[in-house]
Amino acid sequence: RHEHRDETGVLWRIELADDEDVVMVEVVNSTPEPDGSHRTYWLRVPPTTRTAREGVAWTFGVHPDAYEPLVQT
Repeated sequence: RHEHRDETGVLWRIELADDEDVVMVEVVNSTPEPDGSHRTYWLRVPPTTRTAREGVAWTFGVHPDAYEPLVQT
């Protein structure tokens, strides 16, 4: 189920009865493909993740408050 959305992506959670939750962040690559489309990626993050920013920051090994991606123009 959709749990959180912010400028970094969408946090999704699948609750499993006999195991830890599966938590993923859905992100869209800001760099277009040669055909102009933007590829979607799914990043698996720890089940304790509560926001999309927290999940993306975790993939880079930084604290959510320190994660400030550059704006691409």
